[in-house]
Amino acid sequence: MRDSGNFNYHLDQLDERFVRKTDDGYRIAPAGIRVVAALVAGVYGEGVQLGPIEIDDRCPICDEPMTATYENSLFTVTCANDHEFRNTLPPGAIDERTIEEVIELLTLTSKQHMELAVNGICPFCQGQLDWSIQPDRERALPAFREQCSRCGVRLEVPAVSCLLRHPAVVSFYYEHGIDVRERPLWAPEFYNSVEVSVSNDPVRIDVSIELGSDDLDATLNEDLSIIDIE
Repeated sequence: MRDSGNFNYHLDQLDERFVRKTDDGYRIAPAGIRVVAALVAGVYGEGVQLGPIEIDDRCPICDEPMTATYENSLFTVTCANDHEFRNTLPPGAIDERTIEEVIELLTLTSKQHMELAVNGICPFCQGQLDWSIQPDRERALPAFREQCSRCGVRLEVPAVSCLLRHPAVVSFYYEHGIDVRERPLWAPEFYNSVEVSVSNDPVRIDVSIELGSDDLDATLNEDLSIIDIE
């Protein structure tokens, strides 16, 4: 910049937090890298829209066709009966990807988010989540919901997601020809073969998965930790 005074003023605002002065000059700090990454991903750019596009999968609840839509950084897969599966993706994630590739990315990032959430960590701000287990009886999906007290994001975690970190559950699905790593959030085997019940004093959550003629039964405690699997 020709105006060195103006340049130095703005550099002072960035120093120590977003850049660090070294013997070789200034280097970007970890916080600065996160800001640049957000800009490159298009988080603060113009809105990108996609769809609705009909996808190959059918709704696991009502077996209706499903469509995918992307708007305001939210990727949503839904059916005519308003059964929804959604998560955030930055606009840059949509660029130069087919709808199939976007769904693969959504599946991967959503599972990462749910893994953090089940372990009591907000996937958006890394704040602590204090689970208050109340099964969502008003909707068809057996899931648990919580809100981060730090950033306010609302999270919904399917019951099966609480179990997918356990090797016995992954093996159970695999023995029935299902690789859970590749299945999308709306895979029918995650919902229409799952039953959830909750008991109190102490809080215990029983999750039953039925595949073919085989059953897997798991018990969780109030913070979604796995107590027992049979």
